Amino acid sequence: MFLKTLHLRSFRNYAEQQVKFQAQKTILVGNNAQGKSNLLEAVELLATLKSHRATRDRDLILEGAAAGQILATLERLHGESELLITLRSSGRRTLSLNQEALRRQIDFWAF
Repeated sequence: MFLKTLHLRSFRNYAEQQVKFQAQKTILVGNNAQGKSNLLEAVELLATLKSHRATRDRDLILEGAAAGQILATLERLHGESELLITLRSSGRRTLSLNQEALRRQIDFWAF
């Protein structure tokens, strides 16, 4: 399995950013404070539903925005899967798998 695309909306310092990964291994290069760690944190959230840098979802959302999103496309043996995390500053996060809302967080990895 590997990450094919990552689309961030109002996440950390990104108002809107889409990244396409061409290979299973990727090296992120850039100056300080350009958002490399924020990209990695988004991947961490997809993998674990936790952040090592923040305990509250509202800390992950771009300042001034009501919500933030992480949308990813994964390539798996049986095909592609789409994962979506919507973070809200005023409420609970929601999770979707292949555009279907999930009622339990544990179902996020059951694909």
